[in-house]
Amino acid sequence: MLIFKSKQLRNMRRGLYDITGEILEEAVRSPNLAPTRLMARTGASYIMLKPLLSADIVKLEPVSKRRKKLAVTEKGRQFLQHYRALTQIFPRT
Repeated sequence: MLIFKSKQLRNMRRGLYDITGEILEEAVRSPNLAPTRLMARTGASYIMLKPLLSADIVKLEPVSKRRKKLAVTEKGRQFLQHYRALTQIFPRT
């Protein structure tokens, strides 16, 4: 279960599931993207990454000595599958 304690995360315009879904979609679309670039593309705060890592939805994998990439775990893929199904049932207006 994702738990966000920061006031900044509780007062967001998008929901936590929407942000998580967008981060996972981008991580799957661009698998070699650095976490900082991925967060910038999705418009999410870097604060969002810590709960996703602790919930085992994503993990950081080393690409080289100084560079890492964000990889989606099996749990993250399951979340993304359910998120896609829900966005088809309840499209945004």
